[in-house]
Amino acid sequence: MKRFVKKAVVLIVSAALLGSVSACTGRDRDVVKRVAEVENREPVKHVDLLDDDSLMERYFNAVEDFDRVQYEQIVFTSDYDIGPHEYRFRGVVYLTQDEADRLQNAYEWEEITDPEFEFDLVDISGAGDAPWYRCRQFEKDNYSMIVPYYTYFNGENLVFDIHQT
Repeated sequence: MKRFVKKAVVLIVSAALLGSVSACTGRDRDVVKRVAEVENREPVKHVDLLDDDSLMERYFNAVEDFDRVQYEQIVFTSDYDIGPHEYRFRGVVYLTQDEADRLQNAYEWEEITDPEFEFDLVDISGAGDAPWYRCRQFEKDNYSMIVPYYTYFNGENLVFDIHQT
């Protein structure tokens, strides 16, 4: 009888171990499959058109006066994102004539040939014509806590593309 009990205990323990190993392996495969699905999902681009002055107050240090600003706030998200997100802002600052003159004289602007503007919602037809200029010192003096991809100036307005870090 003792031999029978020993064999029965060994069989029960073996069956329990096999069951738990196969259950864990199945769960691991499910987790790996779900992670792969998330990693293969493309982020979704969200674009909002804004015209509030808060962007100027937060990031533009060298601009003292302007008529208005219009910009896109862009963020990429997915179903499984947990904030915070880094935003991209691109748009036009419509300067007052006095401010445009002040910036023209305060910085050494270099002419840019064929600047490329890319916008989803901002209409830049009213931003003025070429020639466009760029000044690295203006970008250095102007932006706080943000990375400028570019800021172009045509003597009247600023066209910008900046990103949070």
